Amino acid sequence: MPNTHNKPCSWWQPQELAIDACRHYRLGPLNIYLQRQRQQWLLAHEYSTEDMQQAPCHTDISVIPLHLTSQRYLISQSPASYQLLPRLMDRPVVVKTLQPVNLPPNEQTTLYISSPVSLSVMLTQPDMLLQNIAVQRLSDTWFGPSTQIGELCYADKTHARHAKAELSLRPHRAVTPVTVHNRSTQMLSIDKLSIPVPFLALYALPDGSLWTDPVTLSHEGLQALAHFRTGKLSAAEAQGAALLSEPVQKPEKHSLVRAFTDIFSD
Repeated sequence: MPNTHNKPCSWWQPQELAIDACRHYRLGPLNIYLQRQRQQWLLAHEYSTEDMQQAPCHTDISVIPLHLTSQRYLISQSPASYQLLPRLMDRPVVVKTLQPVNLPPNEQTTLYISSPVSLSVMLTQPDMLLQNIAVQRLSDTWFGPSTQIGELCYADKTHARHAKAELSLRPHRAVTPVTVHNRSTQMLSIDKLSIPVPFLALYALPDGSLWTDPVTLSHEGLQALAHFRTGKLSAAEAQGAALLSEPVQKPEKHSLVRAFTDIFSD
């Protein structure tokens, strides 16, 4: 019988694997298989059409499924310790809200929007990166008003939640609090948001959820443009949080980024 362990609060912490042991992880739609041998580690992964919502679990199995092609990492004396370390994506994630959000002039709101993470599969003591694997396959999208102005991003769909209590535990996605100020004189219709995840730090909370630094977007009437700034998690949100990674990039002071498209209602 395979041995299954649920560790919702510490699955990203270093773990150990005995020689000739094999382990299977399920995180959202991603399945990862790890096998340690005396002088090599084997790594394989595949995606499922079913997106598992519960906390990640690992199962000790006898062998990596034969239909998968394993990557082999040859090491004279293979270390026992490994880590699956969550990382934010290396490009902004364009999130299309499942329902449009309308914000009247001089109003503000905070939306809780999640985006999928990637995993750095590492051996530890000493640290050695084996592979970066996205937990969800995302398509590329160009985000901007024209083919000359904008940036290459990843595309995703998600709900825009208005309260933390509405959030379900999805450990393969990081939640970003996005505060939007509509300082213009027209209705602001939010159909898409570009979440600048390379500018954000990533945290793990005691309940097993992943959070990023918050983002504030101020719309002042320029078509498809918004000022943005990043902040830090509030004391209530950050209680017991563990910093997993610093921002990959630093935004320039008073940055003007393309945060919306199609922002005016017809």
